[in-house]
Amino acid sequence: MDIKTYLYKNKNWNEMLDEGMDSENTLVIVFGSTNILKVKSGIDDILKTYSKATIIGASTSGEIYGSEIFHDSLSVSVVRFQKSSFKVIVKDISEANSYEVGKEIVKNLPKEDLKSIFLLSNILNVNGSELTKGLSTNIPKDCVISGGLAGDGVEFNKTWIMLNCQLMKKQICAVGLYGKDLHVHSGCKSGWTRFGLDRKVTYSVENVLYTLDNKPALELYKRYLGDHASELPTSGLYFPLMLLEEGYEEPKLRAIKAIDEEKNSITLAASIPQNSMVSFAKANLDDLIDSSQVAAENLKKSYDGTQKALCVCISCVARKFVLKQEAEDEIEVITDVLGPNVSTIGFYSYGEISQIASGGCDFHNQTMTLMLMYES
Repeated sequence: MDIKTYLYKNKNWNEMLDEGMDSENTLVIVFGSTNILKVKSGIDDILKTYSKATIIGASTSGEIYGSEIFHDSLSVSVVRFQKSSFKVIVKDISEANSYEVGKEIVKNLPKEDLKSIFLLSNILNVNGSELTKGLSTNIPKDCVISGGLAGDGVEFNKTWIMLNCQLMKKQICAVGLYGKDLHVHSGCKSGWTRFGLDRKVTYSVENVLYTLDNKPALELYKRYLGDHASELPTSGLYFPLMLLEEGYEEPKLRAIKAIDEEKNSITLAASIPQNSMVSFAKANLDDLIDSSQVAAENLKKSYDGTQKALCVCISCVARKFVLKQEAEDEIEVITDVLGPNVSTIGFYSYGEISQIASGGCDFHNQTMTLMLMYES
């Protein structure tokens, strides 16, 4: 597997694109700014240089290249497979049919030698938790599923995903990766700490939470936030909910998107089922950075560091918002752990999809997720 990574910034590439990497078995991954005018000439360069390749991509809330974070740029990886192959599926998706679309993606991908599914989707028309439930249906347990929802800062209205020369708004793009010599590993860690009592979700509708332990959810949430309550919903980025859903061993985070004072409710970034258990969570910046190191260390357990590999980092824009100037520190620890043979790109998203230990995948908020890929 041949790997090249590139950064496009201020209408210049950090190095010349290698047209020798172009082939029908080349996959190009592009993460870029929602400001198309600032990156259009770079995208045109990619389309011209890699005319035989398959090009996928997503808009971002910040582009990760190496150990640094950029804005209004393109972070690009070009992967030419030697022994492996891939299949791309694009489907229309909405919040209402996200579960069925997840099932259809798995159904339409041949299962023999399927090592991984990588997905990119828009936030505006998808229910991430329902999508991952559908994807986890009838999938081989050792198939690594990862991906994320396209970002655009905090505007929620300019996201796009890309397949070759087409920018799409209402679709999901899934790439099935195949090969006996292909190795794909995942790592996922949030670093947030629960505090307070566990609470039962006694009334919710999809991603809107009304009551916890039969008490108004917003009123209870404000009580825990104390002085920070006056800054809602922004302060909610610092205090997400930690959800333990029935039938799942691992808790996951749910970010606060909005509040409704009149209905005393909280709107979350994904579904929060009734009868599930939640607790409040808080962040220590050192713990967030340490969790990214742990995710990278877990990723490296099955990788000896000798093969050339690609690591795709997908983290949440809320995590970058909380870490502020220390956001690059968690990217640096990842690249330090993985070593010099691993090329790293990534982006900040509105939601992360990652493998879970029990098989299948799950939808996360405010979590660092990693996918490592290489051929033996």
